[in-house]
Amino acid sequence: MLAITSLFFIVGIIIYFLRRSQKVSEDELQREEENQAYLELNSDEQELYFQSKDYLQNNPYFVGDLSASQNLSIQEKGISAFEFVKDAMLTFNDLLVVNKTELNFFKNFECSTQTNIPIPMKNEVYYFESKIYSLPNPEETLIAIGLSIKPYPWFRLPGRHAQSVSYDSNGYRRYNQPFRFTNEPPFPKLAEGDVVGVGYRTRSGTIFFTRNGKKVSETKIGGHIRNFKIKNHGQIFPTVGANNICSVHVNLGQRGFVFIEGNVKNWGYAPIEGTGPSPPVYNKFNSDILLERSEVGDDDDFSDRENDFPPDFWTSVKNGEEANNNNNNNEEEEEEEEEEEDDDEEGKGRHSVFINQDKFSYNAYSEANSNDERITLNSLVPPHKPPSYNEEHIKRDEREEEGEDGDEVVAVEEGEDVEEEEETETGIASVGPSSSLFKT
Repeated sequence: MLAITSLFFIVGIIIYFLRRSQKVSEDELQREEENQAYLELNSDEQELYFQSKDYLQNNPYFVGDLSASQNLSIQEKGISAFEFVKDAMLTFNDLLVVNKTELNFFKNFECSTQTNIPIPMKNEVYYFESKIYSLPNPEETLIAIGLSIKPYPWFRLPGRHAQSVSYDSNGYRRYNQPFRFTNEPPFPKLAEGDVVGVGYRTRSGTIFFTRNGKKVSETKIGGHIRNFKIKNHGQIFPTVGANNICSVHVNLGQRGFVFIEGNVKNWGYAPIEGTGPSPPVYNKFNSDILLERSEVGDDDDFSDRENDFPPDFWTSVKNGEEANNNNNNNEEEEEEEEEEEDDDEEGKGRHSVFINQDKFSYNAYSEANSNDERITLNSLVPPHKPPSYNEEHIKRDEREEEGEDGDEVVAVEEGEDVEEEEETETGIASVGPSSSLFKT
C-alpha cells in the first residue's frame, strides 16, 4: 500500500511541475511577444496591438454548439441564414454589407467583419470563397481572408492575434502573427478578380487555401495548419478584413464554387434552400387556413374540449350561421325580383343572371361566376348617330328643328278650330227650342 500511495504522490508531483512549466512557458512567450512588439512595431501599431490584447481579455470568445435559434434559422432558410454583420462601432461610411455577403470597405484603416453564425461542425469539411471584386489601389491595400474566434477585434485584420488565420493579399499566410515578415511570400499575391478559398476540416482542424480553383501549396512554410481547434469547443467564424477602399464578395455556398471539389462534395456552409414550411396558398377570400390547433383534428374531437367553451356555444354558432345564410338568400332573391321587374318595365329585352359567388373574384368567361349583367348582342342598344360640329350640319339641324316646331304649331291651331266648331254645333243642337233666344 505504501508503494502505491508513494507512486501516486510522485505522479501528482510530476503533473504539477509539467503544468507549471507550461504556464511559465506561456507567460514567457507572451513576454517575448510583447518585447518584440516594442522593438519591431511603431507607435500606432503598438497601440493597436495592446488594444487588441485587452479587447480579447475583456471579451471571451463564444463556445459550445449552435443555439436552437441558429439551427432553426438554418433549417428554414438554408444558406440565406448566414450573413456578414459589421460591428456596432463601424458606420456605413466605414463598411457597408450589401445582400448579406457583399463587403464594401471605404476608409483607410484596418477593420474586419464576421458572419452571424459560426461553422456548424456537422459535416467533415466546410469551405467558402471570396472574390476580390474591386481593388483600386492594390499596392496600398491589404485584404485578409480567413477564420477566427468571435468576438474578434473589429479594428484588426484576421491572423494577427490568437486563434485566427488568414491569407493576405500580399501573399503571406498569417497564424497568430502580428509582426512583419522578412522572407519572401509563400503564396501568390492577389489581384482584382482573384478568388480565394478557405477550407476547414472539422475532425483534424486542418485549414487549407485555394486560389482561382486550385489548392495553394504550403510546403515552404511547413504544410497546412493543423489542429486549429479552440479550447472548450470554441466557435470558429469566417472573417474578412481590409485596410483601404475595396470590395469583396463572399460565397458561402449560395452559388457554385470555383473549386470543383467543393461543388462535387457539397462543402458549403448550408443547403441552398431550407426545409421550412412553404408559405400559405392565397386562394379565394376566407378560403385558406393559416393556423390550426394541433390537438384538434376532426369535428368529433371537440368533445374533448367541452370545458373550453360556454354551454350551447356550437349550437348558437350554427343557428347564427343558418340565420345569416337565410337572410342573405332572401335579400338576394328580392334584389333579383326587383331587377327583373325593372327590366320588364323598360322593355329592352334584357335579362340578368345572378348567381351566388365570391364577391372578391370575377371570371369574365364563366356564366356561373358573375353577378354582373350579361351583355349580349340582343341587349345592346342601337347606336345613335354621333353629333356633327360642321357649320352646314348645324344650320341644317336648326332648320329641321324650326320646321318641326312650325308644323306642330299649325297642327295645334287647326285642332283648336275644329274643336270650337264642334262645340258650337253640339251646343245649338242641345238647346233646341230655346235657340231662338240666341237669334234675338
